[in-house]
Amino acid sequence: MAEVTSPNALTTLARVKDILFDPSLTVQLTGATTNDSPTVSSTVIPAGKVIRIGQTITGTGIPASTTVLATDATGNTLTLSQNATATSSGSVVLSVVDQSLAFDTVLMRMINAVSDYIANECGRTSFVRQTYTNDTYSIEGANQDTLLLRNTPVFSISSFQWRAGTVTNPSWTDFIPDQYELINPRTDPTSGTIWYPSGMVRVYGVLPRMSSNMIRATYVAGYPVDWANAEDHNTHWLPVDLTGLCENLVVRRFKRRQLAGMSSQALEGATHSWRNELDAEDLDVIAQYRQLNF
Repeated sequence: MAEVTSPNALTTLARVKDILFDPSLTVQLTGATTNDSPTVSSTVIPAGKVIRIGQTITGTGIPASTTVLATDATGNTLTLSQNATATSSGSVVLSVVDQSLAFDTVLMRMINAVSDYIANECGRTSFVRQTYTNDTYSIEGANQDTLLLRNTPVFSISSFQWRAGTVTNPSWTDFIPDQYELINPRTDPTSGTIWYPSGMVRVYGVLPRMSSNMIRATYVAGYPVDWANAEDHNTHWLPVDLTGLCENLVVRRFKRRQLAGMSSQALEGATHSWRNELDAEDLDVIAQYRQLNF
């Protein structure tokens, strides 16, 4: 099975490659596009150049983040990962980023690993928006009336229940709708979306704590992610510092992949040493998003 970037990844392969390799190196070709079709026909590729599967392609009528999905034996036809949005009346000039594909699998694996590492360090399942179903909690404090959901920011809560019965024969009962609510809402000034950064649920009464695992909630939490429109805050909310942290760690690991276990290296009489610790800026980002779970 081919390595793929996780849906929970905090950056993309293209973004990391643009840091590691020169993104200005492109192959200019011409071809004919058809609206709502992934096929580029009658392509003319400069002599000595090769178009490879997985390379990013741009041009009029080509959606953002489109890559080359397939090529035919003659090289006259390309299949794209997304359908074109326009029909060309003649040949249209397209640009293919001429970056090596040799390290794609390694980089995708590193992106996934670093994204998981950041989430684990911050005490979260993921930073990407998703639905958490029947996320279960134990209440320890007497007269506790507030619950901090594990994954934030929260956008909605669809179920909030307490458990009667026994561990083997539970009876989950809904809280009365007017008995609880998410608190401290904010309204996003760009999209108008209401969200709850703290993920705190206030109960008007007391949370039961007769035994462990007595509360469960189903809710939507995490930042909306839309890498194809990463500059549009209407659809992409993932904080830039998290993406930058992920990219810093991936680039660091990639450049040091042959130096595992080494702390220095001698070259022509000079010794170069390096730190194993993360940069202070990276540690600050992790600390900023570390979740306090109770």
